[in-house]
Amino acid sequence: MRRGLFAFTLLLGWCAAAHAGEHNWRGVYVGANFGYGDAIAKADFSVLGLPLLSGSEDLSGGIYGAQLGYNFQIGRVVLGVETDINGTTQKARSTRLCVTSLCGLSVTQSSEDSIPWLGTLRGRVGYAFSRFMIYGTGGAGYGEFKSTQSLTSLLGSVTTQTSDQRLAWAAGAGIEVSISENWSAKFEYLYFDTGSFTTTYNLLGVGLITERSRLTDNVVRLGVNYRF
Repeated sequence: MRRGLFAFTLLLGWCAAAHAGEHNWRGVYVGANFGYGDAIAKADFSVLGLPLLSGSEDLSGGIYGAQLGYNFQIGRVVLGVETDINGTTQKARSTRLCVTSLCGLSVTQSSEDSIPWLGTLRGRVGYAFSRFMIYGTGGAGYGEFKSTQSLTSLLGSVTTQTSDQRLAWAAGAGIEVSISENWSAKFEYLYFDTGSFTTTYNLLGVGLITERSRLTDNVVRLGVNYRF
């Protein structure tokens, strides 16, 4: 991935030099992107408000998708809005064991989690110079979080499958360079955060278990845009 980013940076510099001069960023554009996501899913399990066990897992994988946006330009300041939709291969598996007195009989917790897709609707604020534009971006994120949770004790087990479409906030920054009159390429970083959400399970020998979770995602991606 690092070698790919280095080669992409060299390509941007070569294209910018080949098309020196100012560029008009105003207008509608569509494009495609690909990259890599590294998400952290954290979960705290409790019984009647008392901590039972905690853990986290790393959901990493590829990201690929498309974007649509529009830019206004006032001098060198570029204001715009962009939406995108992406598929991902981010997933993880983990197993944890609780043997504290609060668990009663020992409890094993295992999970299989994945992020099948995600998207954003963001504003962008950029500054243009020569053929380059640097920008910050922020807005709403959304996507699907699939989870299979299994809790097992000597007295029984419970397995819960959930598929939630969750909202998040998203923010990041990037650099975009014009490589022709209509085409541009970009390198972008985005951060997603769902905030906390809860799920409950009833496990024989332990009781009602509450799971409090939070998902964050770090996305690095390359993209190309065609401006009309």
